[in-house]
Amino acid sequence: MTAARTGLDGTHRWTQLTFVENDPLDFDLDEWADVIERTASTAVCISAGGYVAYYPTKVPLHHRSAYLGDRDLLGEVVDLARSRGMAVMARVDPHAVHRDVVEQRPEWVARSEDGELLEHWAMPGIYLTDAFGGYSWELTTEVLREIARDYDVDALFANRWQGHGPGYTAATSAEFRAATGRSLPTSADPADGEAWAAYRAWRRSRLSDLVAHWDRAVQDVAPAVRFVPNLGSFTAADLEPRVARSVPFLLVDHQARGDGEALWSAGRDAKRVRALHPDKPVGLITSVGPESHDFRWKDSVNAAVETTGWIVDGFVHGAFPWFTKFAARIPDPRWIPAVERGFGLHRAVSDGLAGSRPVAEVLVWDADERGAPAPVRDAASGVYQALVELGVPFEYVGPGSLAALSRPGIRLVVVPEVPTLDEAAADALRAFAEGGGALLLTGGGPDVPGRGPLVTALLGVDVVERRGGIVRNNYVQREPGGALQDGFGDARRVVGGTRLVRFAVPDGAADDGAAAGAVGPDGAGGLDVSWRFVPDHPDLPMEEVYPRSEATDPAVLGGPVGAGRADVVGFNVTELYWQALQADHLTLLDNLVRRGLGGRRAVELHGPGVLDVATWAGDRAFTVLAANLTDPMMMRGQRRAVSPLDGVRVVLDVDRVGALAGSSVLPDPADAGPGAGLRVEVLVGELWERADVTVSANRVEVALPPVRELAAVRLTW
Repeated sequence: MTAARTGLDGTHRWTQLTFVENDPLDFDLDEWADVIERTASTAVCISAGGYVAYYPTKVPLHHRSAYLGDRDLLGEVVDLARSRGMAVMARVDPHAVHRDVVEQRPEWVARSEDGELLEHWAMPGIYLTDAFGGYSWELTTEVLREIARDYDVDALFANRWQGHGPGYTAATSAEFRAATGRSLPTSADPADGEAWAAYRAWRRSRLSDLVAHWDRAVQDVAPAVRFVPNLGSFTAADLEPRVARSVPFLLVDHQARGDGEALWSAGRDAKRVRALHPDKPVGLITSVGPESHDFRWKDSVNAAVETTGWIVDGFVHGAFPWFTKFAARIPDPRWIPAVERGFGLHRAVSDGLAGSRPVAEVLVWDADERGAPAPVRDAASGVYQALVELGVPFEYVGPGSLAALSRPGIRLVVVPEVPTLDEAAADALRAFAEGGGALLLTGGGPDVPGRGPLVTALLGVDVVERRGGIVRNNYVQREPGGALQDGFGDARRVVGGTRLVRFAVPDGAADDGAAAGAVGPDGAGGLDVSWRFVPDHPDLPMEEVYPRSEATDPAVLGGPVGAGRADVVGFNVTELYWQALQADHLTLLDNLVRRGLGGRRAVELHGPGVLDVATWAGDRAFTVLAANLTDPMMMRGQRRAVSPLDGVRVVLDVDRVGALAGSSVLPDPADAGPGAGLRVEVLVGELWERADVTVSANRVEVALPPVRELAAVRLTW
């Protein structure tokens, strides 16, 4: 098989072997052939060069492994993969160099702000390269060309290619000044100031140019070969659309959850990248070992169920699986069955998803960008956690993906505590609501620079004050007979927020519950207040902990916007949910989401446990995938065991499913009989089996077999 005949379409399962320098001494090709066979891998990524070459390179200053001898590890693995019909990608790492490069080409080495050569933080005696300089643009280019010319590969792959800061070399400083008229920013410049903003924009442009340069370079010598950049969980935004469109797929280098990360982080990253680049396949790189940034156990092994769960949550949300092992020796083989299990589940569902796309009725505004302030980051995590617990499938939308608002079946957009939106985003959200959609704004909603609060434009409600907190001992009180009160029992008052917004509702514009006749910004009626803030009162001494007056200021309000509506929570409910996980806040969010969806959802899961749900639509097909996150260690640490779930039921609203899929699920039930022409299957182990269903009116109910790592239901019609 030649490179020209191997697709890079995002359907593969990847084995990545990252060699260490002394691997040539005892690399066991047969052992790795067995790993590839057991894991049903269909593609391989193999270390080739950059910091260390594992083939007989002829490029000057390209460090060849001191232990290579007459071996060619790259060639051995390429031949093995090609003999099995696998796709092949060769990996280079240009982020560091040995002393000989420093001595002969010091201009290629990154500098500190005061001009000193930057020694590697983890390995004394080697040095960091300047990503914008000659080592990347010249030497790495020649390495990539050499590999593409001499080896039968489909693609070249670069790790740690984005650099580690501005570099501060003379060449980069001059280039930056020529482009921007500025000096490179330093630690003395504020992170949110103009200097770093200019650098980030310039960096994005130059890195995009570098990717395009490398892609052209390899195609000059091997037209069928492509270059694929590695990316972190946020750095998909590092590529300009003109370049991102040209690469065959994008990779998210979030290899395992770090300290304090939730198990759903794998799926979140898949959704974030897909939102930015919706037509591009996305892969998630999973390490077989832990990803502690403090302790760096890079040659260790995660608990098996942790590794499997990470892989599964990634592909449930559209990231094809990829595992990486550091060093060819396998002193601890416990990771192999874990990858085997995760890859086997992917193989079981992937064929049925061919031609399908992730769909959802709910979009969440993604403001969890790199450098966002902590409250914004926590709010983004809080809304994610809440929707996972509520079993609500959702996708992301943001400034670069406003077209998502026009996808079929979208009914609700949630905007967590985002400080600002630009005018284009605000206009798009208002148009979505006016066209019949629902908006849910928390934290009082964002401001639109030059216009004022978005809530004012939507509902005619002014923002009088934003209390950035931390406000202590705050509560909200519900209005008798009002909306959004299911699930609170006899409780009249619940925990409020720590950052509050005070609204000024026009006289006569609001009433308790869903009052009629109220006035909105365009004369529309129906503005309602369902919860109000209890006035501030002390939290100590204990004898002083009581309110002095009745609740008056609106805390949760909503009303019509054209043919749709907007609901607004006047406190940081999503940020606080992440920080404190208050059950009442989850109940309030549940009520708000249900109201935004009109009391119906395309898919609901009933039964025990926490399932991270995604829905996929194809040509007369609809698939529900759910990663089982039920575990005491879901929020932190390594999973200890899989918690099987029994008694889970999936209920589908066929009208809503049809809206998402773009075709009627039951074409003519009156003539054909309930369920006729509809095939429903469930995943049992790694095999699909026909399921018994209950059909009533517009609902299809499916009882699942016991759920381990993955639940899956597939409808075809």
